[in-house]
Amino acid sequence: MISKHKCLLVSFAILLLLTMQQLFAQHSEYNLNQLIDSALEHNYLLKANDKNVFIKQTEIEQLHTNYQPRLAASASFSYWKFLLPNKQRLLGNALTDMYTDITAYQTIYDWGDTKKKKEFAQAEIKLNDDVRRQIRNTIVYGVSTTYLDVMMAAYQIEVLENSIRQIESQKQHTRNLYQIGKVSNIDVLKTEVQLSVEQKKLQTAHNDYAYQLTKLKNLCYLTVEELPMIENNSNKLFEKYSTESYDLKALSGLVLENHAAITGMNKKIELEQKQRDLYANENRPELYSYGIASWEHGYIPFGKNFNYNIGVGIRYTLPYFGGSGFKLKMKKSDFKIEQLNDEKQQIYLDFKREIDLTLNQISDVKDEIINNEKIIALSTETLNNATVKYQAGQGTILDVLDAQSILTDTNLALQKAKISLLQKILYLHYLSGNDAYPFAQNQ
Repeated sequence: MISKHKCLLVSFAILLLLTMQQLFAQHSEYNLNQLIDSALEHNYLLKANDKNVFIKQTEIEQLHTNYQPRLAASASFSYWKFLLPNKQRLLGNALTDMYTDITAYQTIYDWGDTKKKKEFAQAEIKLNDDVRRQIRNTIVYGVSTTYLDVMMAAYQIEVLENSIRQIESQKQHTRNLYQIGKVSNIDVLKTEVQLSVEQKKLQTAHNDYAYQLTKLKNLCYLTVEELPMIENNSNKLFEKYSTESYDLKALSGLVLENHAAITGMNKKIELEQKQRDLYANENRPELYSYGIASWEHGYIPFGKNFNYNIGVGIRYTLPYFGGSGFKLKMKKSDFKIEQLNDEKQQIYLDFKREIDLTLNQISDVKDEIINNEKIIALSTETLNNATVKYQAGQGTILDVLDAQSILTDTNLALQKAKISLLQKILYLHYLSGNDAYPFAQNQ
């Protein structure tokens, strides 16, 4: 009886623990690193790209069979109306002809063609690594940008809620003044209209927040049914990165050395050079050995007429007429290498131009932040003065509401500028080809 109670208690404890873990998982906050981890782990484009490595490795394994002997067998049966003298001596009086053979063919030396094909496949694997890096960095950038969009939507809600609280407080003051006859009912109506406008903006902000969260949830393949809770550490990120400076020359050098698009172009050029070598090998002779064993008789089983032939041969295509096609292929490769070099240079210049523009935008955003902070300080003072004057009967409700509206709009503009600054810094991180998680040290 005691053991049954113990089993029930243990089962209940396990069930309670699992329930608590599930509730905790549903209400835990995701930080940026966790979101990126989830996006990279479940992205099917990355998984499909990984399969390319297995495909190329299989091609390399297939090349290992080039020097192994190739065996073939054939058998035939025929009936003759009459036999020619030579056939009659071979088959006797039978009019049936049973023939079978086994052949063997083996490459002895191909002047390095197999080795070059193996190197070509290995170079394709290396190129695939850069393609994977480009896909990965694009995913990281997309998740990080959407994460900042979520933060911006959250700030909009926060600023608007604060504005609504202030307007509601002002509305109460206005009603009190109306009740004692200091202001008319029109002031109350104007306050209510302004409150309705702000509440409409708040509803739009909530909708935008839900949209951005849904977008982030889908990007990260999160399986929770409800919208996830996201950790907001954008203030810490702003405090750290708003004071950092960036150098165009250093960032441009980093792109040239590290960006997957540039290193990928280098490997494409190397790959085309190897392809050119393979074209050149088409004019190399092939040394091979062969063997043929055959049986021919009028009846089964074979009792005689066994024959075999073994030897060594060399095959060479003369580089004239149709055999000169490899020269045009090599010429095509030369043009393609020049084309890839031009594309690489253009990609680098495009990145450099984007970095230069982004650095200018960062400078503009920093100036905008400073100006907004000044406007907030002035509009706060204006709002306080307007409120005091209104309550003293020396000002109008429009002065108060206008000052409140300016303060709210400027607060929104300030938060938008701060998030914009982080997005520009994030874009620099992406342009430079940095494989590390953005803002990783702050997670």
